Amino acid sequence: MKTQTFLLTVTLCILIIFNTACVKEETGQKIKIGLVTGTGLLNDKGFNQQAYEGMLLADSRVGGLECEVMESTTNEQLVANIDYFVKRGMDVIITLGFDAAEPTMKAAKDNPAIKFLLFDYSFPYLPGNMATVVFQIDEASFPCGFLAAWWATIRNPAKPSVGYVAGPDIPTIRQFTTSFISGVNYYNLQYGKSVSVSGANSQSFADAQEGSRLAENLINKGADVIFACAGETGNGALSKAKSANKTAIGVDTDQYLSFPQVSSILLTSCMKRLDEAVYSEIISITEGTFRGGQTLTYNLKNNGVDIAPYHDFEQFVPAEIKQAILSIKQGIMQGTIKTGW
Repeated sequence: MKTQTFLLTVTLCILIIFNTACVKEETGQKIKIGLVTGTGLLNDKGFNQQAYEGMLLADSRVGGLECEVMESTTNEQLVANIDYFVKRGMDVIITLGFDAAEPTMKAAKDNPAIKFLLFDYSFPYLPGNMATVVFQIDEASFPCGFLAAWWATIRNPAKPSVGYVAGPDIPTIRQFTTSFISGVNYYNLQYGKSVSVSGANSQSFADAQEGSRLAENLINKGADVIFACAGETGNGALSKAKSANKTAIGVDTDQYLSFPQVSSILLTSCMKRLDEAVYSEIISITEGTFRGGQTLTYNLKNNGVDIAPYHDFEQFVPAEIKQAILSIKQGIMQGTIKTGW
């Protein structure tokens, strides 16, 4: 695992330094793509890092791209980074999340010659040079809630409890937590249990210390499983869960692989396949099929969201629970099970 992490880091560094140099044979011109991260670190072991890796994968597959990334640790920096790419004359500007929504819309309206891709947020109306991508992450967080509830009953049969550390109280975060709670309640209903849920929202996606503090409070209140959906703040919650010998569930990517320091306590991860989405939409652009003016949806059916493998817990999750989760996912896709979102 350390070797894989090292190789990934080296690969990312090399690609950042050399930026990409392939040229499309058809035109002899590069497609210039700029990625503005969501508020937080680029190497956040989740959302931002996934987007960047999706962009790099697209370049490695097709070439002809000139890729650049700008890290945004504040909303002000995020706006400045969008403006920087506009002035650089990028062909495509990719932005991420709630904080980027209004600045991206404004930039798209002001610069109709540039294509804009906004991930994880949508608008009722979009200009023709802007597309948005949304994830039905509730379809993955619901079975995660079910799994967390089951594990809590194993760890503490008398008083099982789960907790979540979430990012700021915005719709995309509520989509995680609402369906996670619904999954816990579904487990209670199916098995006649009374697993309780408590949670806390952070004020930032980039404060690991706050995540640690919030997780500690939940653990002190009896939480047996911590669901962390708060970027770098959530990583702090995962670290606290490990130090307290508790179990946890990650988000966005398979954090067993991206955050190996906490792999031993991860039941699973609630995956939002941002890397796949960024890759796919860039490929569409290179093929001349940019879907401007549209909102594109990634879900269980098209592998845009899912739960990660159980990894170290594979042997501990009984066949009955594994089958129940498969049935839940099937029910969600068929519309017979509602996620609560």
